[in-house]
Amino acid sequence: MQPTDREDPGPGRRAAFSRLAVGMAVLGLAVGAVFPFFAVLLGVPAVYAGTPDFRAACLAAGLVLGAANWLLARHVIGTRLQVLAGRLGDVAAIAGDPAALASRTTPPVTDLAIPVHSTDSLGVAATAFNALLTALERERRFRSVVHATNDVLALLTDDGRISFVSDSVTTVLGWAPGQLIGRHASGLLFAEDDHLFTDIGAPISHDGQPSQVFLVRVRHADGGWRHLEVSSSDRRDDPTIAALLITARDVTERLELQRRLAHQATHDDLTGLPNRAALLARGSELLAGPVRLAVLLMDLDRFKEVNDTLGHSYGDRLLAQIGPRLTPLLREVDLVARLGGDEFAVLLPEVTPQEACAAATRLRTALTAPFPVDGITLDVDVSIGVAVGAGPEEIGALLRQADVAMYLAKEGRTRVELYDPAAEDHDRRRRLLMRAQLD
Repeated sequence: MQPTDREDPGPGRRAAFSRLAVGMAVLGLAVGAVFPFFAVLLGVPAVYAGTPDFRAACLAAGLVLGAANWLLARHVIGTRLQVLAGRLGDVAAIAGDPAALASRTTPPVTDLAIPVHSTDSLGVAATAFNALLTALERERRFRSVVHATNDVLALLTDDGRISFVSDSVTTVLGWAPGQLIGRHASGLLFAEDDHLFTDIGAPISHDGQPSQVFLVRVRHADGGWRHLEVSSSDRRDDPTIAALLITARDVTERLELQRRLAHQATHDDLTGLPNRAALLARGSELLAGPVRLAVLLMDLDRFKEVNDTLGHSYGDRLLAQIGPRLTPLLREVDLVARLGGDEFAVLLPEVTPQEACAAATRLRTALTAPFPVDGITLDVDVSIGVAVGAGPEEIGALLRQADVAMYLAKEGRTRVELYDPAAEDHDRRRRLLMRAQLD
């Protein structure tokens, strides 16, 4: 940006100096007309001072003096005015172009400062002009900060329309600022987030709470949705802003990371099924209902042979097929989880013991079908223990009961066993007797 010091003065300035020239000419003629009378007072004989030649010479001298004054004024004052007018034109052009004002590549407007050589009116004007440049440069830096920040800044009118939006909206949402100016903000929001505006489209103000923070889904220019954390500050009473100030930050990746971490905390990496923590939480939630809850505890038989003969990679791929085998046979309210190793569990809310055993038989039939892995057919069997209880039963107690029934199923031929407290007492006495015999 180069200062324009030698621009065309323009018709306004030319007219001013033309009027000054006429005034100087009139002044020169007036001086020439009265000078012969002063000449007489200065001792010039009247016979000479009154001659036409003397008077003409005085008038000519007056015109020359007026012309000299005019040229001097035009050179001294006109040049300074021309510089000031040229610099004012440059400032007006920059101030009228928001992009140039906010551009980081445009040189500072303070480069247009005018040297102050005097304390007269022109010096005062130059000082005021330089102060204007300093204020304009501060405004330019502020705009640069606003447009360079990663957060989106926007102003909403009383009827919810966008009156200003920072350039960062292009990076965050793919829209050019010009595409959004004058548009109603609710048109960018997900339908369920439109509660931020009244029925007539005005932003909802919160009495006594000038600032609000909330999460919304906003439409991206590519048709997708981004999650924004929005801070709303009511500045309509501020005469400088006179609008609702919106600051929005893209938190889509942060929320997705939180979702993945939460999923990893409650799901098994290998099978993608809920893990033990998720099963315990869901079981406790159901029993707090309270509702009748059946727990099916399943253990794959002969699975160790697969790992020992073919390797753990084959075993892992077999385990990954358990969920897809079981899920189609379950209801939406049921839950299948991997507890670890080759042990799985299923929660069946609101079923009778007979219905739970029937479901266990169906699941066992599905799991005894061969598993194809890399062209090899793998056969396993499964033992299932069933326990049914109702609140305030603890899910941990039901799991223990299902575990007892599962080991009884391994010893029997049915491979599906319903928990029986009497059978558990008999089994406990048998184990104590065997331990006593060993001792």
